[in-house]
Amino acid sequence: MREITIRVPDFTLRNMLLFTLLLGSAVFIWYYKGRIVEPKHVHEESESGPGETVVLTVEALHNANIKILEVERRPLKEWLEAAGVVEPDLNQVARVRSLGRGIVRRVLVRPGDAVEAGQPLFEYDNIELGELLGEYKALLSQKKKLEARVRLTEQSVDRARGLVAAQALAQKELEIRIAEQREAQAELEAHAENLNAVDGKLALFGMSPDRWTLSGGSSSVSSVKAPQSGVILDFQIAPGEVLATDQEVMTIANLGHVWVIASVYERDLGRVKTGQTAEISFVTFPDRTFSGRITQVAQRLDPETRTAKVRVEVENRDKQLRLEMFGAVRLPTQDPRIVPAIPETALQQVDGKNAVFVQTKAHEFQRREVELGHKADGWVEVTHGLKPGERVVTQGSFYLKSTLLKETLQEEH
Repeated sequence: MREITIRVPDFTLRNMLLFTLLLGSAVFIWYYKGRIVEPKHVHEESESGPGETVVLTVEALHNANIKILEVERRPLKEWLEAAGVVEPDLNQVARVRSLGRGIVRRVLVRPGDAVEAGQPLFEYDNIELGELLGEYKALLSQKKKLEARVRLTEQSVDRARGLVAAQALAQKELEIRIAEQREAQAELEAHAENLNAVDGKLALFGMSPDRWTLSGGSSSVSSVKAPQSGVILDFQIAPGEVLATDQEVMTIANLGHVWVIASVYERDLGRVKTGQTAEISFVTFPDRTFSGRITQVAQRLDPETRTAKVRVEVENRDKQLRLEMFGAVRLPTQDPRIVPAIPETALQQVDGKNAVFVQTKAHEFQRREVELGHKADGWVEVTHGLKPGERVVTQGSFYLKSTLLKETLQEEH
């Protein structure tokens, strides 16, 4: 019988260690290669229409700081839109009048000028002031005579008392002199009241007795000053013009607070409520929205347009809003509608269309085109594309959009 000998290779310890290391490396690579999934997107069909899905790794999901919110039906304000125009706040308008008759001497301002409270506006020869100054001068002269008479009657009474005490004068004569003294005192007091009345009239023209006395009492020129700060609007005055008593010559409006008057159709008036906040936009300021409070809904309709005026009060501290500016006014209605809504932060523009990302699995997010309705307070109505209960990305959707576009470009190339 033939004998066969099989020779087994002689492995050294070094070769065994090398073989073990190579085997372990292969197993490690095979295992983790199956675990790592790069962000990618795949085309999928959903109940709401076609979409694309982005798949994230655990690490990518964490880095994107994704936040999710379930779609729910919530009350959302509905807005009415109306044309509006900027008007002055009538509570902030001062009407400048001439207090007396006269002739305009100098006009110191022009229409559209900004003025400060107390700033001189115009000067005029005040006929009434001249008459009052003459009357005041006569009263002062008469006052001295009456005071002298009172002093004489007082001295007469004192002498009579001494004579009556010495039995050189009858008591009846003393009583007559006392009556004369009281009459003179009463006449002086009545005269003082007349003098105070004229003094009060002079004060209305900005003239005090001391100032008149120091100036010699010959000037009857009055200076009319601005009662408040603001902008000069209506202007009906010129040098040489004759002024009538209490004639309105200009108005000054403080434009730091204005009204926006919106015209609302009759059918919508029942939906507007005072106290709510309205929003106004202007072509001049395309990137800014002004807000104001609805303070009045007019009780009378325009018979031709069948609209009523709705007043919105707006702060205008920076004076950007100018009178007669036209704007688009959005008025909230009284009763909000209950609709499916999502935060505006969830929206992205993909291929020029509104889209959101819906979480379909733990690490998968599907792009979904949506149709929108009304917006209010950072929320937007979804009219098509989402259902209540679906989970929408409200933060981190831009990261998903970027990943989606990146993968699409790679596939195209």
